[in-house]
Amino acid sequence: MGEAENSKAPSAGKKAHGGKAKPAKPTRTDRSKRLLDLVMLLLKARIPVSYRTIREGFPSYQTQNDEAGLRAFERDKADLLELGIPIRYITPDEDESVDEGGYVVEAKRYRLPEVHLTTDEVSALVLAGSMARAVPGVSYSKIVDLALRKLSFDAPELPDTPVELPVTKSSNLPVLVHFPSMPAKDSRQLGDRFVRLEAATRNRKKVTLRYQSASTGYIQTRDVDPYGLAYRDGSWLLVGYCHLRSEVRSFRLDRISDLKIAPKPKSPDFVRPPDFDLRGYANRSPWTFQTSAAEDVVLEFAAEVASVAGEDFGRDATVERADDGTVRVSFPCGNPDYALSRILVGKGGIRVLKGKQLKKRLVEELKTIESLYLENKLENKLEQKKSGKHK
Repeated sequence: MGEAENSKAPSAGKKAHGGKAKPAKPTRTDRSKRLLDLVMLLLKARIPVSYRTIREGFPSYQTQNDEAGLRAFERDKADLLELGIPIRYITPDEDESVDEGGYVVEAKRYRLPEVHLTTDEVSALVLAGSMARAVPGVSYSKIVDLALRKLSFDAPELPDTPVELPVTKSSNLPVLVHFPSMPAKDSRQLGDRFVRLEAATRNRKKVTLRYQSASTGYIQTRDVDPYGLAYRDGSWLLVGYCHLRSEVRSFRLDRISDLKIAPKPKSPDFVRPPDFDLRGYANRSPWTFQTSAAEDVVLEFAAEVASVAGEDFGRDATVERADDGTVRVSFPCGNPDYALSRILVGKGGIRVLKGKQLKKRLVEELKTIESLYLENKLENKLEQKKSGKHK
């Protein structure tokens, strides 16, 4: 018994004959890792790798029965072939530089060809990635950002429309995805309108459309040279030169109907001014919009709302600041609807010192509000009288 015990090899981690402990030899028992290691071994090899060399590196093939180890290798090789890994056996007759047959992975067949995406395909990938990043409760932002950076690495120059990728590798512009809150039917119409206007913008084709004004509700026919598409406050805008108004205007896509594009798409109808800044125009202050004839207006802002006076009222605006904190702004007002909304929100902190039309509109608005609440007050009194009679 003693001789038998002494003849046993020392176990891993124990001292042998008083020497230092031998570290346990790492084993590749995990099959997935073994398959990956096998692929990496064959990819890194400069000459065909014989089964004898492979067996030495993989304990799973080092069985007492050589046939069992070979069968395990053949199973692994078959699985890799099924996965598309092009493993091939090279004989000495095929390659005179080797003395023993061995296995290789054919690099040309293993590596995927370079992918060339069209603009539409890139746009679709950007949209899909953006939707994945917006999934509630799941963080895909880093993965999507990395993918978009790879897609835009050698993208063409930034286009006039927002459906294509920005170019610069350092660009941190957000990816824009629009989810309209309108019924599905109108949503499909808006999507079709967007695609047609994007094509007209790219091809520099004049468009004819029917447009419903936001301030009056009137519908007019407009001829427009489309300069680009922009996104602002939850809506897509067509920005272009309006031949009816003889100036650059913006048109909300959901107010456009009967859209017609000039024929001959390969023949441009206009040249966009080289100094025109689409983003700058789309991001301009609503105080500078012109939805009606401009009127010279002077607004006085109380100290508590003086920060509003720091907004952009246009290049023709003048600002006067008083010692008590009040601010007066003089400017041509072409967007009275917006001015009225800001004045009412100011709760008396914004006074109209000049501008007859704006004052008139403000008085009418306040009277309408007053009459509404007076009617409600009268109805409440009548209800109280009726309830008192029934008691």
